[in-house]
Amino acid sequence: MQKTYFRNIRGEKLDEIKDAKMGSWTRVVNPSPEGLRLLADTCNLDVNLLKDGLDLYESPRIEHDNDNLYIYVRYSRPSGEYTSTHPLLIVITPDRLVTISRINSDPIDNIISSGKIVTTQKLKLVLQILEELNKGYRLYLNSVTKKILSTRSRLQGAIVNNKDILSFIDVEEDLNEFLAALQPYGIVLHALLSGKYIKLHEADEDLIEDLELSSSELIELTKSRLKTIQNMREAYNTIATNNLNRVFKRLTSIAIFISIPTVIGGIYGMNVALPFQSHDQAFWIVGGFTIFLTIGFIMFFKRKRWL
Repeated sequence: MQKTYFRNIRGEKLDEIKDAKMGSWTRVVNPSPEGLRLLADTCNLDVNLLKDGLDLYESPRIEHDNDNLYIYVRYSRPSGEYTSTHPLLIVITPDRLVTISRINSDPIDNIISSGKIVTTQKLKLVLQILEELNKGYRLYLNSVTKKILSTRSRLQGAIVNNKDILSFIDVEEDLNEFLAALQPYGIVLHALLSGKYIKLHEADEDLIEDLELSSSELIELTKSRLKTIQNMREAYNTIATNNLNRVFKRLTSIAIFISIPTVIGGIYGMNVALPFQSHDQAFWIVGGFTIFLTIGFIMFFKRKRWL
């Protein structure tokens, strides 16, 4: 799919146009090899660099070639089949803006649906896309935070189940992917802020600084959530181990208490001369002694805190 949009400062709304022109924005989604070569020829772009933008595992970076600036980023998509982030390529050419993605990306969809963009202001449009990208990461991290708080409150009552643990494993994988995408993304923003690749106005510098600060916060938030999940998993393992030890301790104690009457009963079942065997109250005497001995062992175990 390929669509071209245009809106200048005086335009009332974002229009979809048939042919690209100066100041337009071309959006390309899942292009064919032929379509990608045609786009490269039309816009004087490097087809190999465009192919990199479709690589599912491409890392955020910046490339500069023939007055064209290639900005590779990754946006949050936790529902992805293979990865939790997807690549997005933003190309700034001297006369237009081009974005390329494997699938319909949420940051681009949100930008278009808002209608509050001016395609002739290329850098501002790029920064708006990057801002939407940051929002996507933040929304997911906020949902992870709520999930962690909910599970942590249940952890205190030791009612966390295996489903929670498996869910946290998936979340941890997502957060690790986020971290792998956000750290080089921060370097991309820093490179843009340097002014080496594109001329910046003061307002643009402020926007990029805000994005850089936001990405740093996202990185720290991601690290914090990863650490929290790891601590919760360790706490769960400790609680489970402690509960298991208590169960085994009680079962062992019960086995010892049961063995006392078993041993005494076994002894009095032998065909040998035994104390009280001719006494009329032998059963009650032996039974009372057994109960007394068992109670004594129970009190001893409680005193030693073995129960």
